[in-house]
Amino acid sequence: MLKTFTTAAALTALMAGGAMAQDDMMIDADENAMEMSMADGQTTVTFPRINARQDGYIVLHAVADGEPVAPESLGHAMVMAGENMGVAVTVPMALAAGTELVAMLHAETNGNGVYDFGPGMTDVDTPVLVNGAPVTAMFTVPEGMAVDTVDAVSTPDIAEPEERAESDDDEDPDYRDTTESTIQPNDTETEGFIEEGEDTEGAGDEDDGQ
Repeated sequence: MLKTFTTAAALTALMAGGAMAQDDMMIDADENAMEMSMADGQTTVTFPRINARQDGYIVLHAVADGEPVAPESLGHAMVMAGENMGVAVTVPMALAAGTELVAMLHAETNGNGVYDFGPGMTDVDTPVLVNGAPVTAMFTVPEGMAVDTVDAVSTPDIAEPEERAESDDDEDPDYRDTTESTIQPNDTETEGFIEEGEDTEGAGDEDDGQ
């Protein structure tokens, strides 16, 4: 079971990042090229380029006492065989400046397209090894990380009913031509208008009483 890297060789590979990996197996974690941002309590890490020999995953692990914490992970993203550009991994938490992280390549080994490596399942989607060491890159969350904010949505101004009824836009459902008279209230004195309770002297449906 892979829990932590304790051998000198593994630690050397870890600190060296992708230096031990060949060109077709590398993680570009150049601090000048990587992008990090935080929004809605989540941190997104974007790697400019990742090369892989086979389909798999780029996985972020926390670091404790200078060693990566595994098989637990903070987040992952799928990578395909070949060159992958602008790979973003989302960590479902806000990471403080100075937090150390390790990016590690894992292979997709059971063909289900789901990252399964973790506690109790360390025999699938395992770390990719080059010269006996995992392909990794260590980096630190920088000071002044970009924080994405969402601008407040302004509520549109809604005109009063009287104003809307006087719209001069002929495509407006409330449009009223300036020559059009306003709607007048019902005139109960109009011939043929029967008020409630008024005696109709038997007038009604011809079928009544049949």
